[in-house]
Amino acid sequence: MWRFGRNPARVPRGADIEARLVSASLGADPLLRAGCEAVREGEASAALPLLAESREDPETRVVQAEVLGRAAADRPESVVELLGDGADRADVLLWLGHTLLARALRRPAGGADTRQADRKAFTAALDEARIPLEASARLRTDDAAPWAGLQTVAMGLGADREDKDRLWREIAGRSPHLFPAHLVRTRSLSATRGGSTEEMFAFAGAAADTAPEGHPLPSVLALAHAEHVRVEQKRLAAEGNTPFVVDKALGRLHGGSAQELFDLAQGWAAASEPHPGDVRAHHLFGWAFHRAGMTEAARWHLSAVGNVYCDQPWSFFGGARSQVARAMEELGVDPVRTTGGPEPS
Repeated sequence: MWRFGRNPARVPRGADIEARLVSASLGADPLLRAGCEAVREGEASAALPLLAESREDPETRVVQAEVLGRAAADRPESVVELLGDGADRADVLLWLGHTLLARALRRPAGGADTRQADRKAFTAALDEARIPLEASARLRTDDAAPWAGLQTVAMGLGADREDKDRLWREIAGRSPHLFPAHLVRTRSLSATRGGSTEEMFAFAGAAADTAPEGHPLPSVLALAHAEHVRVEQKRLAAEGNTPFVVDKALGRLHGGSAQELFDLAQGWAAASEPHPGDVRAHHLFGWAFHRAGMTEAARWHLSAVGNVYCDQPWSFFGGARSQVARAMEELGVDPVRTTGGPEPS
């Protein structure tokens, strides 16, 4: 069970906290971060043992594929070369798909102010990523990881509901509680992506209620709240409300909804076992409780992340790193004194 309490030491200012924070984009696990550094330095083969060891662990495998894909995004040819060196084709194609996906997601994503040429380039890049992911899925038919990657591709392409539902069935049939896939599914059901607020909350709530004991899956409900608050903020801004009013929007994060999140978070904390999604879950709960004014709970969760920050859900409301630093400063969380975390680059 968690224990609340403020650290009595003086907390650094936001700029000092921000300088200490390290992105989770290259993983929170030291071995995975080391593998990513080797890949970035040109040693692509260093990733192969990681991918081989995770074949029976879909939670770890999806995270590794995503993170290693980002690490290799500037040199996809080094991943392609492994196909000719006798490496496991399903592993390499999974990695290549995520490498191309990471490159695609760097492009302008197709908002209202995105040029048509940029949108076409983004779509073409996502289509390119789909090819190796589908090939990996054919080679290792019990592997949920390629399907999780294809789900992200489909969301980026704005696929129709039938296609998104088909991909979800493929994932759920192989790994019914896969945390990263639930995060993407929640977002794909939002009103801005062809779903509805009610459907998104129904899915996230059901996932939270049926999660295995100690699994971080209940935090997907916090992600649904973040998506809803983002939509509410855009609506309020479009109606001409002041930035102060827009920033204070809570969506449904009050009363019984906030208490429900608190109960779910406390239940997870009481029974949790180490999981690759822990840092993401702490950030989701930490954001929600900070937004709802539940200071002690927010402080506890953001103290648990050390000096590692995640983009979601903070990036929905501005720069993720600065948003996390501001929240930590307001809550009295000091990642500067964290030991054992990755060093800032």
